[in-house]
Amino acid sequence: MFDPVRIGEPQRDLRVSPVEPPAITSPAQIQRTLDDAAFVDRPRAAATLVDGLDDRQLSQLGASVEGAAVLGTLDRALASAPHDLDVHAQRTRLAEAMDHSVHPVDADPVGLRSNTQPQAFFERVVTDPVVVGDARTTGITERVGDNTVTWTVDGQGRPIRAEADLSQVFTDLERSNAETDAQREAADRGIEGDHGGHLIGHRFVTDQGLKNLFPQDGNFNVSAYKTLENEWADWIDSGMDVRIRIDLSPAGQDRPDRVRVSYEVVDPASGDVVYDQRVTFRNEAGQKYERVPLADMANYGTHRDP
Repeated sequence: MFDPVRIGEPQRDLRVSPVEPPAITSPAQIQRTLDDAAFVDRPRAAATLVDGLDDRQLSQLGASVEGAAVLGTLDRALASAPHDLDVHAQRTRLAEAMDHSVHPVDADPVGLRSNTQPQAFFERVVTDPVVVGDARTTGITERVGDNTVTWTVDGQGRPIRAEADLSQVFTDLERSNAETDAQREAADRGIEGDHGGHLIGHRFVTDQGLKNLFPQDGNFNVSAYKTLENEWADWIDSGMDVRIRIDLSPAGQDRPDRVRVSYEVVDPASGDVVYDQRVTFRNEAGQKYERVPLADMANYGTHRDP
């Protein structure tokens, strides 16, 4: 026998309402979530984590040493976000929480960048992806002070080429935690003894992340390649501009076997090329580079005062 339906009695909605996942508020859990994300995915992971926290929860994180540290970790991850991910709102909220924390925070919140550092990102251009041979590539151009660099990266964000016009050397630069993390990430793509080596030295472009890094034999990095970078810096300090192209080959693999470098030294007073060089290095120990001595650079061109 069916129960009668009473007139006017409200019917119960038996559907189950979706339950939002709880916000991750534990510093250890936040750190673990970021660590578990691939390096290139960490900015998006950090944005999702911050969006899941309200302002009170962010302030609570800043009240503990561990929580303040993870606020800095989130901010550094967001600082390396790609151009198509707008993270200004999340970084502004983090800046507020870090500003009110009683604990030191190792980060560079929005609006708090030291004026002693070069303004590295006041111009950035990213080209649409194109197919070159079998590789899908993207060009990324950064203006860093007076220097301009264009990196070509493959579909996995690995650098294939860098082209630079350099006329400024920055001193007393500290590498951010995000940059040193990227160097470890690049080194891990290589073999034992590799460093995360910069295509264009950090002193010329500051922190640029994985697009400027490749697995580079450690001895090669600190010997021949460093000698080459020192020569570029000396040319610039002598009043010259340096135009550089670096190609890593073969393209489309984690660790290049060859590093082909060509560069021209330009006298800005006349626009003349006063010196040029071409060299191909093997990505292994024992590489040599015979640089132009600083004392000889005065013999090239008409110099401006440094």
